[in-house]
Amino acid sequence: MNSMERLLHDEMTRLMDRLATSVPEGGIERMRAVNPTLRLRLDEIDTALAGLRSSLMEGYGRWNRALDDLENLWALAAWRSAHSEEAAEKTTALAA
Repeated sequence: MNSMERLLHDEMTRLMDRLATSVPEGGIERMRAVNPTLRLRLDEIDTALAGLRSSLMEGYGRWNRALDDLENLWALAAWRSAHSEEAAEKTTALAA
């Protein structure tokens, strides 16, 4: 489980804990049965949350790839710099 998955899992766990303390057992099922508009709204929110979670995970994946790209570019720049210094030292030594 990556950092984003842990964060989202923790957020969902906290929500479930809050609901468990504030909604009586079986209350959601009763509310859904009595109020069809509430049922539709809850279903919409569930769908929206699933889509947002997917979006966050995709964005986090892009974030990680961008971090890797940046790290690789810095490593390449460091390697090229070291290689250039090495070549310059050899040239100086040969000229002397």
